[in-house]
Amino acid sequence: MRRRLTKSERKTVYDKCNGHCAYCGCEIPFKGFNVDHLHCIRNYEYTEEFTGINVHSMDNLMPACGSCNRYKATMDLETFRKMLSDIPKRLARDVSTYNIAVRFGMIEEHNEPIKFYFERMEEETEE
Repeated sequence: MRRRLTKSERKTVYDKCNGHCAYCGCEIPFKGFNVDHLHCIRNYEYTEEFTGINVHSMDNLMPACGSCNRYKATMDLETFRKMLSDIPKRLARDVSTYNIAVRFGMIEEHNEPIKFYFERMEEETEE
């Protein structure tokens, strides 16, 4: 069962990424930002003894913009990364307007691996 976070706990989560979404890196307002479970409650809540993951710990809570939080839903991190990576292929397959925008140079596709904002932050602190 989820419990309501205190204002202090929400501030701690918000500050993890300096007011940015942990996934896409966009700036998010303190009022109304989403708190995401990095490891989804649905997938891990009853398996802590096997996985060692405490889904209710502050370490598992991430600040997220609404669109990343909704798109990630109950996916684990690697499934979320794969779904994001596959977006251009799905758009090219299903949306003619997308194909036209690519041909006219309005959209550039990049094939670099998806690296989440919190991962880039971690790399910077290691350097």
